[in-house]
Amino acid sequence: MSQVLKVKNIMVPIGEYPVIRENAAVAEAIKALGSSFHERGGIWYGFQSLLVLSGRNRLVGILTLRGLLKAFERKAVYDHLLKGDPEGLMFVKPFGGGMEITVKDIMRPLRLVTIGHNSSILEAIEIVCRKKVNSLPVMDGKRLVGIVRTIDLFWSVGELLDSPSGME
Repeated sequence: MSQVLKVKNIMVPIGEYPVIRENAAVAEAIKALGSSFHERGGIWYGFQSLLVLSGRNRLVGILTLRGLLKAFERKAVYDHLLKGDPEGLMFVKPFGGGMEITVKDIMRPLRLVTIGHNSSILEAIEIVCRKKVNSLPVMDGKRLVGIVRTIDLFWSVGELLDSPSGME
């Protein structure tokens, strides 16, 4: 199998990926994601997720745009309940120490979905489709080495389809 078909050849190295602390407020996460975007040659580039670190600098999860949308949905539920019948609050899971939603409340724990660095791009595509995720942490044994995103996978497949030999 060609080297181009390996996840390690298309992943974003861990040192280049933006991070956030698990106890940070969602507003801080939105700001961190926004600051990762930049324009080059009329095209905007950036990340659609953040790596989540514990207080001891250990990677514990990934915060995606989907997770942020869930936070907005939960905030809307809280706002509705607070304006209506406060007894409804006893049916809603509380966040952290109060009503503020933190990154830890909405992140995807790292242990749920990962892929090995020597895995094929086709394996990564299968996991992304089956698990319905847009970012896969890439592991070398127990060590996180990068992130492979759906856009990385699509670009790689496109390059393979455009190459003279195609997918071998």
